[in-house]
Amino acid sequence: MIAASPKVCPSGSYEPTTADILIVKQYFKLLSIPLPDELIDDIIDAASYWAHTSLTVNGSIVAHADHDKIYMRTLPLAVYGTEGDFLLDRENLQGEGFVLSWLPPTELEWAAPIRAKPFRKIEFQLWSHDQGWGGDHGCRGTYNGAYSWFDASVERRDSTSYFTGSIEWPSSLVFTAVDAPDLPDDVTFTQKDVKKPFLPSPSTLQKNIVAEGQTTHHIVTWTDLDDVKEGSPEALAAENRGQGWKSYDGSFVRDLQVGDCITLWMRARFPGWENVAVKAKITTFWAV
Repeated sequence: MIAASPKVCPSGSYEPTTADILIVKQYFKLLSIPLPDELIDDIIDAASYWAHTSLTVNGSIVAHADHDKIYMRTLPLAVYGTEGDFLLDRENLQGEGFVLSWLPPTELEWAAPIRAKPFRKIEFQLWSHDQGWGGDHGCRGTYNGAYSWFDASVERRDSTSYFTGSIEWPSSLVFTAVDAPDLPDDVTFTQKDVKKPFLPSPSTLQKNIVAEGQTTHHIVTWTDLDDVKEGSPEALAAENRGQGWKSYDGSFVRDLQVGDCITLWMRARFPGWENVAVKAKITTFWAV
């Protein structure tokens, strides 16, 4: 078992920690007329001054037609020990994993979200392509008629141990589907969304470009303020980017709860179609 450490953010990409946010909140209370907590929270929200966790996974995986695969599962969100940036290499993590928390934090180091809906934004970065051939001639080089795509779902581990003490998170829990026979016997997950669409749906995360064998880097951002309606210009723009319009209705972000995990699914349909994932990163932001 290995203890994973947050990697250093590149210059210019500073992200505040929970400790940073708690300090800023204290500063507001040092004013001659201390601000009420509700106003402080509104100010920090307006500044997008949020805590975050990210997990990057390297490693090429192929999902063939009608054989859906999980590419990655995030660590439990907004739980002590999972804050920061983590990087995993599928090929070099056999039998290893994370120790997510150590000594209990002080009040100035950590505070669990107390809002009913604390999550604010999710950013997906996907490096992928399809089989590089096929598809209708008029659809090649576009997202139209694509049968190679990604979906996101929410799962929750059936354990509350990570709210009270240290947790070990084997690498298999990042890569293994909840119904897989090799999932550890003492680990169970509840799937909040068990839909397995046969074709790309209005909630599709991202399609691959049709008949494009070179890796494409897609960035998809969802927020709690999204409110796209079917048939709107925003919905049509999302579809033109290879993304389902309903994925931008904001419900996915708003419905997340502390301790949830986001699962990235690879899908392909019809003979010859493939989804080749090379790398993925999921970053989630929440209000402290």
